[in-house]
Amino acid sequence: MAGALTIRLAAEADRESWERLWRGWQQHMAGSVPDDITERCWQTMMLPDSGLWAVLAFAEHQPLGFANVSRTPFAWTAEPVVFLQDLYVDPQARGRGIGSALLQGVYAHADAIGAPQVFWMVDEDDPELQAFYQRHAIRTPYNRYMRRDWPW
Repeated sequence: MAGALTIRLAAEADRESWERLWRGWQQHMAGSVPDDITERCWQTMMLPDSGLWAVLAFAEHQPLGFANVSRTPFAWTAEPVVFLQDLYVDPQARGRGIGSALLQGVYAHADAIGAPQVFWMVDEDDPELQAFYQRHAIRTPYNRYMRRDWPW
């Protein structure tokens, strides 16, 4: 990697960087989140204590990846848990440890807010992504179910 990697929480000044990566993630996932939802997501992430935030990865001020994360109470523990909603690294920056650094950044922030558990879902048809996460966590035997499919 040419420059030092910086992992930090997103701030107001990061809107353009986050949105460029967010659109890249949508393209990668072959989906499209409506603009009004994108706007609401960003505005919510910028509210203190909203329970929704983004972690960004930069090298030499160049945005390379993001993670969108939420915090929620959990019935089985005294502490909240953190849900890693999205993790994306720009395709041109992959293979350089950025995804691992983002995940460690998510873990560090979860610990800082008193949420020792982080969980997420992985596409069952993406063995490369599954292998990435298995290097950083334990796989659980649970499947995900949803009330209905996403509208976009």
